Amino acid sequence: MAEKSTGSLSRRGFVKATGASVLGAAAAAGVFGVVGKPQAAIAEESATAAETPGVTDFAANSELYMNAFPQPVRYIPVIDAPTDIDRQGPTAFEAREIDETEIVRTEETDVLVVGCGITGSCAALSASDDGTTQVLCLEKMSVGRGMFEGMGVTGGPQMEEAGYELDKAEMMDRMRHAAYYRVPIDPIKLWADRSPEAAAWLQEKFDEGEGGITTHFIENNPNAHNFEVPQTEVGFASDQWSEQTTNNAGGAGIYIVKDLANTLSKRENADLRYNTPVVKLEREEGGRVTGAIAKDAEGYFRVNASKGVILATGGFDANPQLLKAWCRPEDIANCASWCPNYGTTGDGQLMGLAVGGQMDPLPAAIMNFDFGSPESFYSSNLGITSLVAQGLMINEQGRRFASESLPFQARSNAITAQRHYGESCWRVASSAQVAAPTVLEALEPFKEKSWAFEADSLEELAEIMEVPAENLVETVERYNGFVDNMKDEDFNKPLTETSAKIEGEKYYAIKHQSSILATVSGLVVDYSCHVLDYDNEVIEGLYAAGGASGGFFSGNYPRHIFGPSIGRCVTFGYVSGQNAAMGV
Repeated sequence: MAEKSTGSLSRRGFVKATGASVLGAAAAAGVFGVVGKPQAAIAEESATAAETPGVTDFAANSELYMNAFPQPVRYIPVIDAPTDIDRQGPTAFEAREIDETEIVRTEETDVLVVGCGITGSCAALSASDDGTTQVLCLEKMSVGRGMFEGMGVTGGPQMEEAGYELDKAEMMDRMRHAAYYRVPIDPIKLWADRSPEAAAWLQEKFDEGEGGITTHFIENNPNAHNFEVPQTEVGFASDQWSEQTTNNAGGAGIYIVKDLANTLSKRENADLRYNTPVVKLEREEGGRVTGAIAKDAEGYFRVNASKGVILATGGFDANPQLLKAWCRPEDIANCASWCPNYGTTGDGQLMGLAVGGQMDPLPAAIMNFDFGSPESFYSSNLGITSLVAQGLMINEQGRRFASESLPFQARSNAITAQRHYGESCWRVASSAQVAAPTVLEALEPFKEKSWAFEADSLEELAEIMEVPAENLVETVERYNGFVDNMKDEDFNKPLTETSAKIEGEKYYAIKHQSSILATVSGLVVDYSCHVLDYDNEVIEGLYAAGGASGGFFSGNYPRHIFGPSIGRCVTFGYVSGQNAAMGV
């Protein structure tokens, strides 16, 4: 047998790593779902994960992320802008060589799945569906999580029941167009070919579970700015969920993953463990990936996976150092971070690179939104949506700078194109945008934080905002004229007889920033979810799926196309598990 190697991460900078330290509890920061009040479950998760043995802190040596690639790289100068993001999760990957004397035991399995979020739970279920393949699923956090809004598919029973048929060839073209064709052939084709089957399979897993989860087709409204809005979305519902969970985008993800993981835990041929980080892949010299090294309370242990390893670790949005190394400065400089996941720290990408895997070209693609507050996100459950969504987008000059009806990612990009990457952008509204008295009640905590202001006139509001009053007044008057004529001469926002002017007894300004939900760049895979090296050759025994995989997006997540992220997670999880179990 060829000599095993845990692989120094590259012939470059990672050889400088001489040790790994445990991430302190203070590194995990809270995410705010309501103003000023951390969500308890998230805070508990962060503390638990931060104390996990074997978790690495790269904050003191972040240049390692710039030397992660297994081939020579060159550097493109960009402004070294600081970032407001401090949501640091526990990074499990270890760059150092782990001596044999540190390994306390060896375990055997057929398929090792790294991560148990939405992708990992689907991969582990799919791999264990035959009842005989032994599957070990290791999750570094105390529970698996996932963000959900809808699952993007190209067909399946949900669409058939709704009487809708999607043109698969057209859908592949739209996805590739959204990436300006800077993507390989296989990943989008795999999603287009297999997502209908994966959608049907997922409902079967829900039927097997205890969460009472059902899936249904959702038809979305078109966008007026030449962004195609194909009808790809499958939504999720359960009688067990509260109205807030059902209505709040992304809120159901935790319950979906919990249900799938519960089903997995009951299978005799599956073993699911939490608080057990996988820290390093093992690959025979120039050959296949044979398994990995993980760590639990007893210490490091080796897992030999005879059929393969599936990386299902998500993106790296909870790793500020990696965001700074791999993303555009404008994408991360003055933005909020909104996600209940602290496990997404780039472990899969780093482990894959360490054994020669190919990473998506940088800068990395992100899933970005507007509606960012200085700390988090103005989610619908906060009660001020009418003011934020219907207000004008105003920059530090007191000028409107984009159409408010653009898709999320386009509005976010417009914000970061302003001075200091959108540090001083606002939504400006008036009494005409106050849907009910409860909106003003809900606004009070934001005013107390100086994220929102109220004034009797635009001139007074401009003074508080510290923008030129003449510009703000002129901008609002110009927009109101557009409403009268039902034509936006500046940004082509669609206006109708029901469009409201910015006028009334009171005027409001609300801080309006970009926000990041996730990163969507990863290890490039083929049609079978095998990880490829930089010669586009398969690394035998290694699969990647979901946010850890690549070749699907470029530059931006296309928010005008509904659900391709979760669609990729479920489909690639399903396919990688199936292929790993069959050894193909």
